[in-house]
Amino acid sequence: MAAVKKAQASKENQEPIPLESFLKYANVFYLSIGMLAYDHKGSGKRKELLLHWIFIAQMINLNAVLLTELIYVFLAISRGSNFLEATMNLSFIGFVVVGDLKIWHIWRQRTQLTHVVREMEKLHPQTNDQQKPYDMAVHLGVYKRYSIFYFGMHLMLIWTYNLYWAVYYLVCDFWLGIRQFQRMLPYYCWVPWDWSTGSSYYIMYVSQNFAGQACLSGQLAADMLMCALVTLLVMHFTRLAGHIESHVAGLTTPQRDLKFLQLVVAYHQRLLLLCQDINGIFGVSLLCNFVSSSFIICFVGFQMTIGGKIDNLVMLVLFLFCAMVQVFMITTYAQRLLDASEHIGQAVYNHDWFHGDLRYRKMLILIIKRAQQPSVTGHRSDINSMSFVLLQLLQLSYKFFALLRTMYVK
Repeated sequence: MAAVKKAQASKENQEPIPLESFLKYANVFYLSIGMLAYDHKGSGKRKELLLHWIFIAQMINLNAVLLTELIYVFLAISRGSNFLEATMNLSFIGFVVVGDLKIWHIWRQRTQLTHVVREMEKLHPQTNDQQKPYDMAVHLGVYKRYSIFYFGMHLMLIWTYNLYWAVYYLVCDFWLGIRQFQRMLPYYCWVPWDWSTGSSYYIMYVSQNFAGQACLSGQLAADMLMCALVTLLVMHFTRLAGHIESHVAGLTTPQRDLKFLQLVVAYHQRLLLLCQDINGIFGVSLLCNFVSSSFIICFVGFQMTIGGKIDNLVMLVLFLFCAMVQVFMITTYAQRLLDASEHIGQAVYNHDWFHGDLRYRKMLILIIKRAQQPSVTGHRSDINSMSFVLLQLLQLSYKFFALLRTMYVK
């Protein structure tokens, strides 16, 4: 009994959950590449200047590594040599290009993203009593579990590739002495000098590690920022639906019922406008995720079907799994937003409206009609065409896979 009282007392003394708790994972990954996705309150000019130069250095290094990988693939295909290595590099190149596009697009949308965050701050309840009806701790807990699993898998992937040859040297050559170590880089590249001699090898190795982490950070931050904002929208839609269902019309004057309905419509409209803004910000990112996942699955599948060393196969399986997890993460949150926005219409129909004024009941029809066009991460009018495009991309990916197999056999 004392333990129960203690738990209840600890809940009562718990600090309110700030909005930053939902955004902190995305902000950490953006700060690791020196980027601020939106304007932060209290960030000084010196800090922003330092982050600006870190961001420039990271992007120069990332694109320099991308260029060396592209040259390697071009030379390998034109000379008809190292075909397997070239196809492996194509998977890495696709990953880097998507990271570049996501970073560039979010950087361009900073003003719009700042507006969205400021609007979320205005809607965010500040005290424990205000936050209790929103089940904020539950929504934050679910988001944290998904996010930790998501970025944990991707960090394991990137550092498995980054540190493979370093661990190989330490275990097989330095510790056990059973193999002669040949200097290798995490990713195949071409540079106009011999990188395997002297300090050039270590510089190249560190450069590729930084590039891989910068690319991954840009991708993870964009995805988790979108999922965090969608989580907040789902929370507000769920609270709005519960608020509507608990209302009993006709107990007071018709003016008070209409006033209630006016506040509900205004709240609903603000959420819909935020959905449109989020669609505009992350639309390119979503398209990149689906396209890249299709082709990465193609290239990785090709590598797995031709066999190879067990350690390479394990890394390829991890790469394939992460590509599928990325699609799962985004589609899961898109479906949650779809379901939460659709529930507004159901809540309007289910609440006790029978004794309401005639004007009140007529206005309910308009709300239900609007809620029947639910919010989605993407334009509703383009869903059919996007499904067709995605089907075409998957078919093209399979055709390209078959072409690679034919070229390899011949």
